[in-house]
Amino acid sequence: MTPALATDGAEDETLLKTAFVYNFAKFTRWPGKAMDEQVESLSLCIAGEDNLAEGLWRLRGRPVKGQPLAVLAVREARLPKTCNILYVAASEQPQLPDYLRATRGQAILTVAQFGRFAQDGGMIELYREHGRVRFIINLGAARAAGLEINPSLLSLAVVIGQD
Repeated sequence: MTPALATDGAEDETLLKTAFVYNFAKFTRWPGKAMDEQVESLSLCIAGEDNLAEGLWRLRGRPVKGQPLAVLAVREARLPKTCNILYVAASEQPQLPDYLRATRGQAILTVAQFGRFAQDGGMIELYREHGRVRFIINLGAARAAGLEINPSLLSLAVVIGQD
């Protein structure tokens, strides 16, 4: 019998949130102009540092829609043109307005795990409630960026911005 490896709750939560972000990529449709045939991979851009930012680096090379996921670090809201998903770490919360301005009008799915992210204009906010990981989707922000969120994903979320 092999002994089970012990993991702490924080590590388990980080792995779960990493899987959520991976699935957000799989259940989002970018407009043709953002994902033309010349694109060889989807890019996940990570701004700042926190426990989830560290975990997201594990997604590098994982297939999303038949393409390997590239993972890039970004600084000071300077986003590469190849950025399809932007994760804003807790360390960057004071600069959130700069990141939201940098993504405005672009087909970039924005994700964070700090409070009021979705209410302040971000697209997907991860949070913990009653011991479970949940998420809020700001559907208005996603639609304004030309992104389509799969109804299956929407059915699992608290959806705001539908007006």
